[in-house]
Amino acid sequence: MALDMVRKRFWLVLFMSIQWVVVPMVSADVGLSGINAAQVLRSVGGERGTLSELFPSTDVAITLEKKIPSASVPTQSLQTGLEEIGETADSTSFRSGHRTEAYEDLEDPFASKEEIPELSDPFEGYNRLMFNFNDGLYEHVMDPVARGYRDFLHVEIRIAIRNAFSNVMSPIKFASSLLQGDLEKSGRVLGRLVINSTLGLGGLFDVAEKGFGIKSVNEDFDQAFGSHGVPTGPYVVLPLLGPSTLRNMVGRFADSFLDPTVVFSPGFTESAAISVGDTINDTSFIVDDIKQLDKDALDKYESIRDFYHQYRFKLVNE
Repeated sequence: MALDMVRKRFWLVLFMSIQWVVVPMVSADVGLSGINAAQVLRSVGGERGTLSELFPSTDVAITLEKKIPSASVPTQSLQTGLEEIGETADSTSFRSGHRTEAYEDLEDPFASKEEIPELSDPFEGYNRLMFNFNDGLYEHVMDPVARGYRDFLHVEIRIAIRNAFSNVMSPIKFASSLLQGDLEKSGRVLGRLVINSTLGLGGLFDVAEKGFGIKSVNEDFDQAFGSHGVPTGPYVVLPLLGPSTLRNMVGRFADSFLDPTVVFSPGFTESAAISVGDTINDTSFIVDDIKQLDKDALDKYESIRDFYHQYRFKLVNE
């Protein structure tokens, strides 16, 4: 019986991780593509929204790659090119661990004051292949489905559905906060769960934040492991799931034991249907953003890999 439960959770978490795939990573100049791009901000967790909601700055200033002139361009031309994008050669610094010709360290709302260790990518050949597969799947399947869904359901209904899914994930956030010894976050999770489940009609409305000023909490077991010094392990792009690491995969599996859509689901089919519904609903908010952001990248694979690493590092160390 116990073996059957573990096997069920394994396959469910593998399938349900699709729901973490479809959220945009954002940048004014980084093209973020499909499933690979979407995974990162899906991991923002609770209160997910459009790019303008998540990043209220005018230009959404996360820039991992700039279209700067190549090394063969004269210095004066390079200086002029940098000035045109609001930078100067003297003020341009580059993030350690990355090739300086590919990345420019601009203002990044996810940047940590700590030096970010380089992410190991020993499977880059495979990862790039899977990255392209995920992009094609998003373009031909998820994008048209999400657009049709968006046109069919009013935005307020979709927001209510998003709120309800966020509320349901409270056990994961609570347990992760406790494992980190963060009683303040644990209290916020409990407070939001009680208020939104009652006054918010089962979590459909975020009364906790709008009425009581209790902000959402973004926690999962991957962050709990990281807070106790567990290394990320190698970077891996998973089929359907997008960017991940060894620690993140273990964290997702642990999350599934407290995920009500897994624990209380009568079977795999029902749980999978719930997961797909959540994925489509979230994607409906950001399909236009992903399409727009997909145009400007020099190397989408490296942009997404490095942004994913920086974002998860920030979550663990904030």
